[in-house]
Amino acid sequence: MTEHLYKSVKSLADELGISRTTLYKRAKLNGIELTGNYTSQQIEQLKTVQPKMDTEQKTEHFFQSEIQRLSSQLTVKDEQIAELNQQLKQAQKLADQAQQLQLKAQLQLEAEQQKVLALETELQQEEVVSEASAKGAENKKGFWRRIFG
Repeated sequence: MTEHLYKSVKSLADELGISRTTLYKRAKLNGIELTGNYTSQQIEQLKTVQPKMDTEQKTEHFFQSEIQRLSSQLTVKDEQIAELNQQLKQAQKLADQAQQLQLKAQLQLEAEQQKVLALETELQQEEVVSEASAKGAENKKGFWRRIFG
């Protein structure tokens, strides 16, 4: 392997046709220490444009983490929706039971009112019959009373 010597980072960056900042980034990305003594393979690695791949990897990682975050949020929301649906079913069941109870109470009340009306009617009829029998008893005279008056 051929070794290349450079006195400064600036001279290496000028040789590669890149800025010092780009050289530092590429060296860090490839794990190369900028000591002034480099192999041909290291020079080739520093020449290649890899920041795009790095950016793509960062973007992909970002999207994967966003997908995971959103997926976990969706899971939580799905659980909340399921819980709310269950609460809604329970509330509907309670409302149905309350309506049934109210209907039973209404029917019992109406039945009791019918009984009261029937008793009142029966009492009125008994009063009419007793009044009629009392009048009939007054009008009824014995045989001798009818004759002698």
